[in-house]
Amino acid sequence: MWLYLLVWSFFLTGLLSAPVTAEEMLPAGVVNVARPNFGDRIGGGADYGLANVKPIEIAQDGMQDREIRIVRTTRDLRLSRRNEARFQVRLGQVESVYFWLEAPLVYGQWHLRILASSFDGTRIPIFEGDVQPEVINFAWSPAGSVLEFHVSSIEQTFKLSKRFLFTVSPARFSLWPKLHPIPHRTYVD
Repeated sequence: MWLYLLVWSFFLTGLLSAPVTAEEMLPAGVVNVARPNFGDRIGGGADYGLANVKPIEIAQDGMQDREIRIVRTTRDLRLSRRNEARFQVRLGQVESVYFWLEAPLVYGQWHLRILASSFDGTRIPIFEGDVQPEVINFAWSPAGSVLEFHVSSIEQTFKLSKRFLFTVSPARFSLWPKLHPIPHRTYVD
């Protein structure tokens, strides 16, 4: 009987202490539009493809509340053997994006390059530089374009598998102590 109670209590403890998913960490009015399978690597390399089908933007439907659509990876992205990860994010009617990377501090600095691709096939660089984990970055972007992200690690001494989470938002967010995004400022039309 005691063994049964012990096993049942371990089961309940494990169930109640299950990790919080990225969806549950978002505040009210903020929706993650990343595809559910985004981050699954099929085949080799680290080209993750298109992150979202529904574009990121600040949407308002009639008299309802605003909905801030963001792309936030639901699982860790990894760098390839060539020390790079690539993915794309579809934009709606926004002319600027905020983005940040979350990674263990042991991985050091990261390098990020963003290209904006329009429907006619032109690609314009809108950001290139070194970024620190948990620091919010900003870039102007053409509305309705597709952003191509190229993430690489500057730190070459570690042979560890480099993993990171990435968030792209049309509104500025602050990072809370436990990496929970909370709205800092939204735009009013």
